Formats: sequence, C-alpha cells, structure tokens
Amino acid sequence: MTSMGRFAMQSETSENPSMPTFFLALSGEKPFTVTDFVTQWTRQSMHLRHPRFHSRVSHDDRGYFLQLEDTINAVRAHVSEHLHTFAYRNDLKKRIESCLLEPMDLMDRLWEVQISSGPLGSSGAIGRAKVDASQKESVNSKPTTESVLLFRAHHALGDGVSLVAAVSDLCDEAQELREMVQKEIRRRKEKFMKLGFLKKLTKYLQRLVWLCFGSIQALLSHSLLLATTPSNPFDEIRRLSKTTRRKGRSISWCDVAPLDEVKSVAKALGDKGTTVNDVFVSCVTAAVARQIAQHRARMTSLDGTDSNSKQCLALSKNLNVVIPVHLGGGILLPGKSVGNNIGAIVARVPGEMDYTTAASTRLGKVHSALASVKNSPAPILSFAIAKFCSSYLPENWTKSMFVRSNANASVVVTNTRGSPKKLHLNGHTVESSHGFLPLPPGIPIGVVVQSYAGVVSLSLTAEPFAVPDADQFLSWVVEEYKRLSDEAMQTTV
Repeated sequence: MTSMGRFAMQSETSENPSMPTFFLALSGEKPFTVTDFVTQWTRQSMHLRHPRFHSRVSHDDRGYFLQLEDTINAVRAHVSEHLHTFAYRNDLKKRIESCLLEPMDLMDRLWEVQISSGPLGSSGAIGRAKVDASQKESVNSKPTTESVLLFRAHHALGDGVSLVAAVSDLCDEAQELREMVQKEIRRRKEKFMKLGFLKKLTKYLQRLVWLCFGSIQALLSHSLLLATTPSNPFDEIRRLSKTTRRKGRSISWCDVAPLDEVKSVAKALGDKGTTVNDVFVSCVTAAVARQIAQHRARMTSLDGTDSNSKQCLALSKNLNVVIPVHLGGGILLPGKSVGNNIGAIVARVPGEMDYTTAASTRLGKVHSALASVKNSPAPILSFAIAKFCSSYLPENWTKSMFVRSNANASVVVTNTRGSPKKLHLNGHTVESSHGFLPLPPGIPIGVVVQSYAGVVSLSLTAEPFAVPDADQFLSWVVEEYKRLSDEAMQTTV
C-alpha cells in the first residue's frame, strides 16, 4: 500500500468514510450481467494491468495489501446483481448515499460493483434527453434496456480520478484510448528533445526555482487562509440554528451543456487561460452563496429579530474552496496501475454578491484566485505533506491536520475529464457517467464536474443540514451558468 493509501485510511472518520463512488449507465438490447462483467474483466486483462483490484488489506498490518489468488472467483465476489426499481432517480440516490456512507471490510475487499437492469430511462441514470438521443442515433435496432453499474472503492485502492481512468481500461475501446495517450506523450517528448541544451538547462533551473520559492509562497498563503478564516459559514449556521448533524447525504446529478459551448463561454468572458473548471467553480460558489442566503432567510423568519439571527445575517463575502489536483493530469500513464496521485489547493473566492452583479464579474475574480494557486507547487506540496503524515505521525495527529488543512472551506470542487466520444462495454453503449465525492471531514458540500462524450455534467454530494434540497442546489448552479452563457452571447453580437 502506498503512503497516500495509508493516509486515506488514517484521515477518514466514521461520519466521513473515504469511499469514492460513481456509476456507468449502459444502453443495449439486453441487460448487462455479472457474467458479462467478469468476461470483460478477464478479456481486458484487468488483473494484470491493475493488480491492486485483486488485493485486500492485511489482517496483520493495515499498512499493507495482500493479493487475492483466484482471479475469476475474486472478481465475481466483488460484483452483485441489484434490484432495478422504477422510482425515477430516488432509488438510485439512496443506493449512492449508501455506497458513500456504509463501511467496507477492507480485509475482505477494497471495491465492489452493483449491477441492475431495467427499461431504458427507468432509473434516471440516463437523462430523458439522452434516452431520446440514443433512440435517434440507433440505425438498425433501438436499445430497450439500461444497465447501471454502481462502483464504489476505498481511497486506499486509488483516488477517484485514477479509478475512473482505470475503469476505461475495461471498455472495448481501451487499446485505442491507450494509443491516444501514448501518442500525446511522444509528441511532448519530441517537442522537448528539439530544444537545445541551454534551453533544457534553463527549463530545469526555472522548475527548481519555482519549486523552492513557490513552495515558500504557497505555505505562507495557506497560513494566511488558516489565520483569517476562523470558521466555516455552514458550521456557524448549524450552531446558530441549533441543527444537529444527522447521518446521510443529499445527492443529485445533471447534464449542463456541451463541452464546446462551455469552452466558448470561458473564452468569451474570461481572461486568457480561463478554464472549464474556472467556469463551474464560479457557478458552484454562486450556488453556495444562495444556499447560505436561504438559510439566513429561514432563520430570520423563524427567529424574527433574535440576536442570534442578526449574528447569522452577516454576509459571507468570501468563501474558501478546495480543488483536488491529479498530479498525473487526470490520466494513468502507460504501464501505471491505479493508485493515489492527488494533491489539493485551497483558494479564497467571492461569496455572497449582489445578484444584479454580472456573472462574469464573479468568474473573473474566481479565475484570478484559482490561477495564483494552481500555478504554484501547492498541489505537490500537499501531496508530500500527506505522505509524510501517514508515514511518520500518529493517526490522531493525521486526522486533526487533515481537518485543519482545509482552512474551513465550504465546498470542494473536482474536475474529471472523460472520453470525448461514447465508450462501450461488451457491445453496450456507455450513455452517461457520474462520480460522487466522499466528503472530507469538515467540508459539507462536494461537487464533481465531469465531461464525457462532449457533454459537461455535474454531481453533488452534501450534508443534508447544509443542502436540504440537492436538486434545487444544482438548479442554482445551472442558472448561474445560463447567466454566463447569456452574457457571452451578448459579447459576440
């Protein structure tokens, strides 16, 4: 087990287990079964490419893995059939919530998959618009069945980005995807090799200076965030409203817009270098601000002019946001197995603003705040510190440092890039894919921004006291994006 795997085990709590969860929704003429999964697993040699999937935590030492012996039976033991109900989205939400929160016996397994099948579009895993598009795209025979593959794995096995990337090796197009990655690596190597000796030396020296002085600056900046953010707004809301924290998660997901459209919005409204992630961090923090305002309004209506209410009415002018950063660029390099290769940054972004303020104003401030941190060694530094803590510090110290390190952030937003075109599993089309973030201790809201087959989608995991209505929260994110889109259209007229 890597030191980051040990860190995942040491830093989780009973209320916040470290269990990344995601689902793939397939369409086809017949159900995708457990036998289909096992067949595809062995055909794609997953046990050789990613041997960690065939491991468990040692009984004798929780810091080490033991290999499972019987490959076929070991895989089959991780996969189960599940009842596919017709409660549109609600049943799947409950199953996702259960996957995120129920403990897993790591000495027995590190991951599991639930497979359920039913009529196309019945579970809500595939949105109605995608169901209609799937029917139109099919020329010879139209798919009538959907199968939902609900994955969950402990962070000790791998980070969420690596797990999703590893599962792409299970797809029919796996070899094509690997060749695309290798082609890009060769292109970058060739570009670097064309540089002269002095230019190469200059780049190495610049990297060294950036790492040394950038690390000092990153530590000082993070220390300032810790010193100037005494509390999380949602902790204050819970304290002042006397709301008790109950076990559970608010869950939702949705498709937002075509990826090319989002890139056009970023280009039209943002500075050079504004990314898709910047756009949605801006939209998510706008939704967080509206959620805080809704809590304030509810408390005011309940308490009237009570002094506690007045205290809570103070505006949250700024919010801290955590951005996980995959150090491998969101991909698994050729020959690399699934693992933990993720750091994080914390940035202070605008919070509550006058709703009449242009959405692009928030976007500009968010981009500036994120750019200064993303371009620093902060992700590498956080990765190194986590490795050190898991290897040399007592477990209770590691838990405490992990909670404190988020600088009382209100939300974590992570970005995952999927395949630009639809993939297939044993001939079944992967129509949609959504990942759900295990909430780190102390952070009540987590959002995954994901692109797949040219469409950007969102998924939400939140504590119920912070986000009582997950669907409404995502609707606020989409509304903010629509505001940006409208402003972008006006700039091009």
